[in-house]
Amino acid sequence: SRYFRRTFVIVVQLALVGGATYAAFWLRFDGDIPDEYLASLFRALPIILFARVAAFVPFRLFEGLWRYTSILDLRNIVAAVLLSSGAYYAVITYGFSIPYPRSIPIIDSLLLICLMGGVRLARRIYRELGWTESSATILIYGAGDAGEMVVRDMRNNPTFGKRPVGFIDDDAGKVGTRIHGVKVLGSRLDLPSIMERLRPNEVLVAMPGVDVHELRS
Repeated sequence: SRYFRRTFVIVVQLALVGGATYAAFWLRFDGDIPDEYLASLFRALPIILFARVAAFVPFRLFEGLWRYTSILDLRNIVAAVLLSSGAYYAVITYGFSIPYPRSIPIIDSLLLICLMGGVRLARRIYRELGWTESSATILIYGAGDAGEMVVRDMRNNPTFGKRPVGFIDDDAGKVGTRIHGVKVLGSRLDLPSIMERLRPNEVLVAMPGVDVHELRS
């Protein structure tokens, strides 16, 4: 299973590299690529693939679990793509003297960043759709870092069978805002009416520093 997954990830990302390069040429020439530049594309493609792989490996783009994609992964994608684009353009132009439009690496980079980020985001969205209406509903008290982590963990693991329906927080400035799509519904004073209206299965106190008296209240 691990070997299959790694192979699948590598193949998909290399296919995205090839697809982004061809699409960059297609866009640059408005869908009608001249024969000489089409030949340049096929001559340059092995160099491009090598440069991409050489950059993707140190940035660990073949290793991450897509369902846990984060801002760090996006940063690594951007850095690896830009670095490899500069490298392959220099090698193609100055090392092999292959005719290669200067705008192609720019278009190619933008497309590849969008594609690689998009497939990872799609994986997360697919996983988060695992929530069902039959999942146990949870009201989370505390719209801070702990509450955010709870919702994120539930979204990443819908098999828990729990679904957050809202936050409660005593900071009036947070009321009406959303964390991962879950709304802060009110403060402690609003708790009785919210409980009556939503009737959650559980209330989770996500306040690590809460004292005994406050918890009892």
